[in-house]
Amino acid sequence: MFIGEKPDLLDLCVFREDSIYVVGKDGIPQHYDGEWTPETTENANPLMGIWGPHENCIYAVGIGGVVLHYDGKKWNQLDTGNYDSLNSAFGFNENCFFIFGVGGRMLYWDGEWNYREPNTIHDLFCMWGEDLDCLHTVGGEGVYRVYNGSTFERKEELTAEEISLYGVWGSRKDNVFIAGSHGTILRYQGEEWEPMESGTEEYLLSIWGTGDNDIFAVGDCGVILHFDGERWSPMDSGTENYLTKVKGLGPDQVYAVGDNGCVLRYDGKVWHDMSL
Repeated sequence: MFIGEKPDLLDLCVFREDSIYVVGKDGIPQHYDGEWTPETTENANPLMGIWGPHENCIYAVGIGGVVLHYDGKKWNQLDTGNYDSLNSAFGFNENCFFIFGVGGRMLYWDGEWNYREPNTIHDLFCMWGEDLDCLHTVGGEGVYRVYNGSTFERKEELTAEEISLYGVWGSRKDNVFIAGSHGTILRYQGEEWEPMESGTEEYLLSIWGTGDNDIFAVGDCGVILHFDGERWSPMDSGTENYLTKVKGLGPDQVYAVGDNGCVLRYDGKVWHDMSL
């Protein structure tokens, strides 16, 4: 199901420095509490994304529309009625979150599963917002939509169609960043989206930060970029593995995952290997 000695990792969920979950192409969630331990599930499908409001409520989604829920004791597979593959999940609490993926499939949970029309047939990869009334959503072929609390508003595409948008994150509503293919980074400061100089042509697959002046983007060939409030600069990742996601807890607790079981931690000064 995967290439290499260890599974290619596609997402992570960080609760504490001694409580981290990762998922990937082998379909087995792994938990870190000082050492990595595989979790027991009945799932055999690759898992693409993971999200949870707290440690006793975690969702993992993946190929074939699989949705796993962890209640703090065990993982259970849920039937949402959807069998289209899912790439990710994002939300605010146990009764307010989205799962989304291939072909524009978008489901919303508010106590029951509801379909939401994102006005696109392209794959959706990432979502971010401070509240339910303004959620930025990005996807393949330059797709960009904004959820206003009830519907997804169709926006003018931000890039040419050959540019896919993989990650979105903001420090506040008027300071939002998007990362994508061919080194694409876009920034919104309350008016228009503007391109930024990334210094790379590599695909950037994820973006996350701790504040206006401390933002990370990761992607192909081990690339990690850091934004200090003025410019993007390359960092030494110590790996050539493709990096698929970056998330964290603070300036000295930033984590990235990628191919062949790669897990990296940034301590505020350098990146360290803590792979599977």
